[in-house]
Amino acid sequence: MEFEFSVDENEAPPPSGFDLGHMDVRGDRGEATSRHRTPDQAMMIYLSLSLLLDGLRRFLPGRERSFTTSAVDSSFSLTFRHGKDGSVETLHDGTVIDRSSAARLASAVREGAERFAAPRLPLLPEDDAGREDLEKSLAEFGAFATRLPPANTAG
Repeated sequence: MEFEFSVDENEAPPPSGFDLGHMDVRGDRGEATSRHRTPDQAMMIYLSLSLLLDGLRRFLPGRERSFTTSAVDSSFSLTFRHGKDGSVETLHDGTVIDRSSAARLASAVREGAERFAAPRLPLLPEDDAGREDLEKSLAEFGAFATRLPPANTAG
């Protein structure tokens, strides 16, 4: 499973935590992207990524059967669903694109978020709201992900 986050190529400088961008998700059963869609599904990427991280941090260890995260300023969304065997399905528009363990999902999201944030966050002003939100979400999700037990199921 792989998550990729990017700033839209049409965003003009200077960078802002409210810049539009895209989410690409590739799983063992398919893929989902916010790119090249009608209507346009570019999202406020920094804020959308924070929502994804915060939502998964609450959902993965919980008892809720499913969780849907909707991108900020976009109709793009992903749904995550707990399986009876401990696996987690990732869905887009009702289609399963991946089935894996909670630990594997968390690791994929974390790696994608860190690949996005490492070069981009330093370009934003220190008091930028999008930067502050994403830095906090990354730190909390990172601490959470390291505590997840490795799973014996799916993936």
